[in-house]
Amino acid sequence: MKVGFVGLGTMGMPMMKHLIEDGYDTYVLSRSRGPIEEAVSFGAIEANSPKELMRAVDVVMTSLPLPETILTVYGGEDGLIAGASPGKIIIDHSTVDPGTNEWVKQQLQTKGVDFLDAPVSGGPMGAESGTLTIMCGGDQDTFERAYPILQSYGGYIVRVGDIGSGTTVKLLNNMLIGVHQSALAECYVMAEKAGVDPAIAYEVIKRSAGFSKSMDWAVDAILDREFDARFSIDLLHKDIGLALSLAEELEMPLDIVKLGAQKVAEAKKMYGKQDVSAIIRPLEEATNTYVKRKKESR
Repeated sequence: MKVGFVGLGTMGMPMMKHLIEDGYDTYVLSRSRGPIEEAVSFGAIEANSPKELMRAVDVVMTSLPLPETILTVYGGEDGLIAGASPGKIIIDHSTVDPGTNEWVKQQLQTKGVDFLDAPVSGGPMGAESGTLTIMCGGDQDTFERAYPILQSYGGYIVRVGDIGSGTTVKLLNNMLIGVHQSALAECYVMAEKAGVDPAIAYEVIKRSAGFSKSMDWAVDAILDREFDARFSIDLLHKDIGLALSLAEELEMPLDIVKLGAQKVAEAKKMYGKQDVSAIIRPLEEATNTYVKRKKESR
């Protein structure tokens, strides 16, 4: 089986490599030359356009940053849809919105192509290890056909429901990340200000009811002041905005999420390119209290 992968970022590149390792002939496309050259050196085949890639393969996976990017890559004379033909599958791993998923589905239906919205969770570490959580929206038959491919880089793969439902669950997850990271920023700064070692507070809370997985993501980055992006504040800000827009459509109040969104927006002003753990930095600056690892905490 021939597969294609569009979007070779921090998530897409390791996912694509797993496909090659599992023996798939893999065609690739990305907006930057560096990732393309790395992928080709690993054994991938470069395509010249989304349309060409779509024509060459049986299944296409996309991992793109924005809804607008989806419209660009999928639409137009050289887009994926233009190259589509009956019996093929497209799997979108991007975090967008259910409306974009529905648009793609409707466009592909006219070509006889099946579609899954299948956002992923687990960060670059999960992509590297092939243990991503993949939440899929689409019909059962398409999910079953795609499942063996998704196993190349997925550890927990689940069909959530119809088109758009995978994206909805991903937005639920990411809006919670915004809330959790904002709350734990206050937790760690308060610990520091009260004279409690934040590393010790973390170890206690980890064994208590107040724990969230976001703490595992953030604690070492904050204590060691290592804020290189694994999942950037810019992307989290985008995802929370999509979640809030969906909530408006559903006439669903999200009061606590809006507070978290404010904290994310505040951090984005100066630290948007940094990791979501850097959401703590504006609060540190406002209180002149900086959370760092104590030597004895090691």
